Amino acid sequence: MKTSPLIISLFIATSLVACSNTMTGLGKDLQEVGKKMDPQAKPVETAPSAPSTKPNKDVTITPVK
Repeated sequence: MKTSPLIISLFIATSLVACSNTMTGLGKDLQEVGKKMDPQAKPVETAPSAPSTKPNKDVTITPVK
């Protein structure tokens, strides 16, 4: 029996949609667990909105004598 490419494509598309829904649900569940672990925590900004104009203060350069 020859399997139609259309049927194979539909199967692959359905599988990808199911995986996407599962990952979205998993992300929401992890956020809920995080809120229960530390309810006082503030959301973390994942990327700065603008480049910082302050120089880095966490690096100390010690001259070698």
